[in-house]
Amino acid sequence: MSSESTDDWVLATRQGPVFNIQFNRGESRNPLGGPMVKALSRAVQEAAQLPEVRVILFTAAGPAFSAGGNLGNINDRLNEPAGADGIDPIAAGNRLYGDFLTQLVQQPKTTVASVHGAAMGGGAGLVCAVDIAIGSPAAKFGFPEASIGLVPGQILPFVAARLGLQAARRLMLTGQRIDAAEAFRIGLLDYLSSSPESLPSKTQEVLQYIVATAPQASALTKRMLGSLPLAPLPGNAALPAYLDSASVLFASQMRTEAVEGVAAAREKRPASWNRMPT
Repeated sequence: MSSESTDDWVLATRQGPVFNIQFNRGESRNPLGGPMVKALSRAVQEAAQLPEVRVILFTAAGPAFSAGGNLGNINDRLNEPAGADGIDPIAAGNRLYGDFLTQLVQQPKTTVASVHGAAMGGGAGLVCAVDIAIGSPAAKFGFPEASIGLVPGQILPFVAARLGLQAARRLMLTGQRIDAAEAFRIGLLDYLSSSPESLPSKTQEVLQYIVATAPQASALTKRMLGSLPLAPLPGNAALPAYLDSASVLFASQMRTEAVEGVAAAREKRPASWNRMPT
């Protein structure tokens, strides 16, 4: 039995115990702007309320999994006035993604991402936040924020929790893109299909392993893992304050260096700070 609902930005389909949330903006590489993030959050909440659902699976329409944050409307965002609370609207919008990723890691049901193409910035952050990540050999990953004058504020705790601090440093401070084989080697991916065409069958194989576990035992195991002193992210009382502070830093960068960085990326030229000595 299956059921479907659409939020325009995402397509949610349930097939037995699997609730599939598909990014539904393939033509624009599934950008993670406010409407997409809110639709993702609503879909996860919907899945959480269905007792028959065991797994929340993220997939994507189009050639990319997700290109990350939406910078296509940067001028509109820079000109948006502050609200009555005085909070920078860019910071408020950025903070929404931290709320969503927190919702995701605190979800008792097992979460899975099946990645077939590029997952950049916030898209790669989501892959780091799920319990299990499966990738095609054609998948690519990267954290380009610093290269365009931004900071990976909302995703950084979730990336570091999966990869460790040193791997997070290397990827975020270089902006280097990595292929699926390297992502699998460092633990960004848990499973790697043998070919792009075999990604669905590999995903199905992993889903079968998950649903073979006892529902309560699985949920309790997730709770126990989240409470370990060595892996405290889901229950860390300091996380909300960090994400608040990070959203302010993101807004500051959006209003300063990112103006040049995004312009340089669009014009396919080096940014003004990119001057290696000869």
